[in-house]
Amino acid sequence: MAQNEQSTTTRRRLNPFRKKPLWVILQEEQESAFTRTNEGIGNPENLTHHGGHETDDAIELPSIKQSSNSSKRNGPERSVDCDGAEGCGFSLEYCDDEGEQNSGLDANSSQSQIHDPNTHEKQNHSKTHHPHQHLHRHLSLFDLVSIGVGGTIGSGIFVLNGLIANQYAGPSTFLSWIISGIAAGLSGCCYAELSGRIPSAGSSYAYAFCALGELPAFVTACFLTLEFLLSGSAVARSWGDKVIEWLRVELSASELVLQILDPGYGINPMACLVSIATTILVLGGVKESKMVTDFFTWVKVVLVVFMTVGGFLLMQPSNLTPMIPPEFGPSGILRGAVSSFFGYLGFDAVCCVAGEAINAEVNLPRSIMITLFIVTTLYVAAAISLVGMQNYTEISPKSGFPEAFQDRGVGWASQITAAGEVFTLPVVVLISVIIQPRLQFALAEDGLIPQMFGELDSTGNPKKGTLFAGVIMTLFATFVPFHYLDDFVSAGILLAFTITNSSLVIMRRRSPESSPFLLEKLLAWFNLH
Repeated sequence: MAQNEQSTTTRRRLNPFRKKPLWVILQEEQESAFTRTNEGIGNPENLTHHGGHETDDAIELPSIKQSSNSSKRNGPERSVDCDGAEGCGFSLEYCDDEGEQNSGLDANSSQSQIHDPNTHEKQNHSKTHHPHQHLHRHLSLFDLVSIGVGGTIGSGIFVLNGLIANQYAGPSTFLSWIISGIAAGLSGCCYAELSGRIPSAGSSYAYAFCALGELPAFVTACFLTLEFLLSGSAVARSWGDKVIEWLRVELSASELVLQILDPGYGINPMACLVSIATTILVLGGVKESKMVTDFFTWVKVVLVVFMTVGGFLLMQPSNLTPMIPPEFGPSGILRGAVSSFFGYLGFDAVCCVAGEAINAEVNLPRSIMITLFIVTTLYVAAAISLVGMQNYTEISPKSGFPEAFQDRGVGWASQITAAGEVFTLPVVVLISVIIQPRLQFALAEDGLIPQMFGELDSTGNPKKGTLFAGVIMTLFATFVPFHYLDDFVSAGILLAFTITNSSLVIMRRRSPESSPFLLEKLLAWFNLH
């Protein structure tokens, strides 16, 4: 009988395409456990009171992820929060470092270890070689919002505003931002709900693991690597180009300096420099990188507010008419919305550091929605101020605000804007270096990549994973042109968003018994068309 139970559990855990989502199976077996308890099955000594409800902790539940202290995350335990109260509905919860609790399984045990006769030997090996296999929860709501805002605001303000106004929508550029903001908000709601249910490091990878299985989750992790790692390389590359342009135009640097910084052959030394610097900073410690992220993020917000307020002060109402230029029409607004959606990408970075968030079940959804609200407000206000300050036909598609300030005779504001962009843009690279090792950590904890990526130092920092991600990002940033990286990043983000949204649908609904894969097939058809 025990062998049959072991075989069933193993097949369920390794099967990447299930007839039912694994969270449904968990909930059904939990309900079955309560039924057995009420019928008097089980040892009364194993009953434990949680918030006034009796549960049978001796009954084993299949698992998909493990608590944060385990050497391999094979499953969350029952929905028990850190205060010991039974959770409302089904959720996959992970307790903070202090007062961590597990229902039915020890913190250093997995479902497979319970059936394994060599359980104690495996546990001793895990404790000997990986004594710090949990991320420290130290990120407050303010820190999470800083990561979200810092990773999102970038080219949307500094480049896309001018591009959309000049080529797609004219004065109605703010409508394009509102439309794309609504689309990003709907996707953000999916991330907010899933992050509250599954507050685990890995973002879309963790959600796909729970809803779809190991194979789709691993594919999702590959897409996220395109989003995080290559996007960091792309931003570093873009920053290097901007530094050279800034030195050439604003500071009139000598030809020797420009030749050293732009040697040709597709090599970008400044991109290499910023990638190495951010990697060293993250390797130096979690607290230091967190402080730098918070500082640069809000300096960037102050810069955007300065640009927006300056634009409103220099606004000429005549520049706002016609609101929808006849050469663009309503279709131009929609084209601008498609382009502006790229400016919202990055808010999902918050979900990748869920394993280090304080009170993750509450703070993660809040931080996502706060991030989207702040970013949307800044984008819309900046778009109105830019088209009001300069006629849309004259706005620069590459450097909108600096050129507009220069055109209105406010040279000092133009210099501050150009210098501020160069000064604050590296925070996006820093956040990419912070996030990618957390994704690798989640994969290593599930045994999908080598265990070295799951090793942490005494401060909870995945140094080996950070060094690996930093080296790869530096190589791409130094030698691969931006337009190649941009295409890969866009593809990775699109697929990651699609899988996350589909995961939420699968976790909320199930296919009928007569057609087990109907829901999955319909989602695949919808996403492909």
